[in-house]
Formats: sequence, structure tokens, C-alpha cells
Amino acid sequence: MRQKLKCSYTVEAAFTMGILIFAVTHGILWAYGVKNRTVGAMMLEEAVEWIRSDEQCPLAEEAGAGMERLGFGITVRSEGERVDGTVSGAGWEREISMKRFRPEEFLRKISVIEGKLEDGNSLSEGDQP
Repeated sequence: MRQKLKCSYTVEAAFTMGILIFAVTHGILWAYGVKNRTVGAMMLEEAVEWIRSDEQCPLAEEAGAGMERLGFGITVRSEGERVDGTVSGAGWEREISMKRFRPEEFLRKISVIEGKLEDGNSLSEGDQP
């Protein structure tokens, strides 16, 4: 009592498995692409933060070598009150622009707020520094 299978079942199974393996592979490659874009954007943000705060990056040479190994090209430009950065990889590019960090401006705003609170005044929309 041996039952024979038709050949079409085997061919259909092979075709279905091929599509399934292709879809899984495509999903894995897509996930690596998302990871690469995220790593590149975070590296760019860190570089812009270093420049924006007028600090010397202690790991600049190691970071540059790491970016080359990962396939990223990062450029940071400082023009006036803005710091602009660009990162590019295999077929993608991201940009970021930030104002320079001015701690004296922040301290001035905090002193105005503290002065108003010490005088017993409340802060409203029109009183913001």
C-alpha cells in the first residue's frame, strides 16, 4: 500500500521554498541597511555635537578609521552660528544642522527665571526670556 506523489507537489514545494528563502534574505539585508543608516546618523550627530561645543574630539583619528571601515563619509562644516554635517554611505545620505552651543545664553535665561521666581512672580507666556 504504497502511495505515490505526483511530481507537481515537489516542484511547487521547491518553488515555494525558493520564494521563502529569498524573502528572508531580503529582510535580513534590509535590516542591515537600517542598522548602517542608524549608526551613520548617530556618528554624524556625535561629531556635530563635538564641534558645536568647541571641544576637541579625543578619538578623532580612531573614529575616522572606523568610519572608513564601515563605509561612511562624514563631513562637518562650521559657518558662523551654525554647524552643518553630512554623512553618506552606500546609496544614502543624511544631513544635520545645529546652532552653536552658547552656555552664556543659557545661564542668562536661567538667571532671569530664578530672579522672577525669587520675587514671587510667576512665569507666563509673555515673560519668557
